[in-house]
Amino acid sequence: MKNYLLLVFFLIFYLNSFSQRLQYYPAHNWDKVPVAFHFGNKEALSEDEIKFIISKSNLIVLEKGHGGNDFKFTEEGSENDAKRLKHAHPDMKVIYYWNTFLDYSMYKAHKTYESHPEWWLKKKNGELDYKINGLKRYDLSNRKVRKWWVSEAKKNVVEGSHDGIFLDALIQVKSSSNIKLWGQDKYDSIQNGLKNLIKETRETIGEDKLIFYNGIRSSPGNNIGNNFPDYTDAIMIEHFGIINSKSKESMLFDIQQMEKAGKSGKIVIFKGWPNHYWLEKDFMAKSLDEKQKISKRNITFPLAAFLVGAQKYSYFIYSWGYRMEMGCLEWYSEFDKSIGKPLGDMVLNGWELSREFENVSVNINLETKEASIKPRK
Repeated sequence: MKNYLLLVFFLIFYLNSFSQRLQYYPAHNWDKVPVAFHFGNKEALSEDEIKFIISKSNLIVLEKGHGGNDFKFTEEGSENDAKRLKHAHPDMKVIYYWNTFLDYSMYKAHKTYESHPEWWLKKKNGELDYKINGLKRYDLSNRKVRKWWVSEAKKNVVEGSHDGIFLDALIQVKSSSNIKLWGQDKYDSIQNGLKNLIKETRETIGEDKLIFYNGIRSSPGNNIGNNFPDYTDAIMIEHFGIINSKSKESMLFDIQQMEKAGKSGKIVIFKGWPNHYWLEKDFMAKSLDEKQKISKRNITFPLAAFLVGAQKYSYFIYSWGYRMEMGCLEWYSEFDKSIGKPLGDMVLNGWELSREFENVSVNINLETKEASIKPRK
């Protein structure tokens, strides 16, 4: 009986906490494709860019390095444009990017981390654990590291102008390949530290701020779903249809996970790609005009994949990278078409998925990679 009462108390507490945060979600409707933005720009946004962004969406994540040519540190560049976006559109949700695992030098916070070598993550052989080119990682099993990390989140979200925080690289933290580097005990300790970090972040920034994280990703033999439902509000599906997530099995898993996370009340950011991305040298060598044409030609498949699984508070992003010049403010006629509310869930028939909306019918074949979004008869 005692355990039952505790469970009931926990459920009431969780539901009350969740309903409190729900009122701080961005407004969502199905009139057109719900679009979000996620990028960093070398310069502060121009007035025209501000006007464009707030006319097209009410949700944006400002990436690391934003405003780097105008400000010394990311904290300053992001705060500057968060304040301007909020002034232009008070209901805009502006999210601060703060990597959960990687120590980027463009942050002022890097100076503090750099001054504490006892915080640096080491491999089991005692060597420093770098990702690439001297990029150090955070030892999340260290309570002092987490305390510092959360204090930086508070500065930029609670004391700054941002509406929430974007936790990146959780998938890198969870990767089982780290066991070889750290050993099983250290790996387990870091996984526990990551869970504590999210909990500590929620306790520090409060219920009225949003916690995003990256996210859901599927690759052969490695399906990672919504593994951090507690204390978080939003989840990203970043690699749909590219890199190691190209198989029909991976794409189906991601769509189904989007549907599941959305039905649980999560904001879902679905990142679509034009079959290419910024690390492909041949694609990046093409002119902007060529990239735009390729992106326009390839938009139907990822957009259809989004629509068949999207729920309330699901948002679509489409570009070939995370810097402004990588198509992050490109606009497509498909975004302006009237969609209408969904009339039901997606229907799955083998590798073919379909869904009816008030104004359109959506069909997609994950095996042939064919898709259509047609006016509903």
